Amino acid sequence: MDQEHYCGNVSKFPLDKFIQLGTGKGSKVLIVGEAPAPNGWRKSGRAFYTTDGKLLPTGKNLNRLLAGLGLSMEVCAFTELVKCFVGRDRKLLNSCGEKCWPIFLRQLKSGEYNLVILLGVKTLEIFNKLLGSDLKVGQLSKVEIEGRSFNTLPIYHPSPIAPFNHRKNQKIFENLENELRQLI
Repeated sequence: MDQEHYCGNVSKFPLDKFIQLGTGKGSKVLIVGEAPAPNGWRKSGRAFYTTDGKLLPTGKNLNRLLAGLGLSMEVCAFTELVKCFVGRDRKLLNSCGEKCWPIFLRQLKSGEYNLVILLGVKTLEIFNKLLGSDLKVGQLSKVEIEGRSFNTLPIYHPSPIAPFNHRKNQKIFENLENELRQLI
């Protein structure tokens, strides 16, 4: 299937779809991806895992970043900002993101998150547009969302396709380690 859209009827979208609940201190951290990838949890039911239980390279990079905080993506909460699988038609991310925003807000409000980590420049772009904010990659900021305050950290996408991003993310986590530890 080239595309799967859920944004046409957001009121019927199940809150447990495309969300992984965190455990322990990972329940205080919500990692937000861009949209479901062609492989990964659309097929496996687990973020960053293949159907045969193998951790994808992006998940490995993310785990390297989280390890210094005593976390892994397996224990952190995780969701996608855009719930639709748009395939190669990335132009749909903005419109699907706008339509899926109410789903994301419901999922965000369903937990007690102290830290929201946004993965990637496109996720940040959509988030900023829909929230009316001006967050920047690598800067830990507080944002107000529907009466609740969230510490938010946008980072570069941890995909191995862009190895410089991983090094930049490592610097971000090293520079903010003490502040991040206090949030979890």
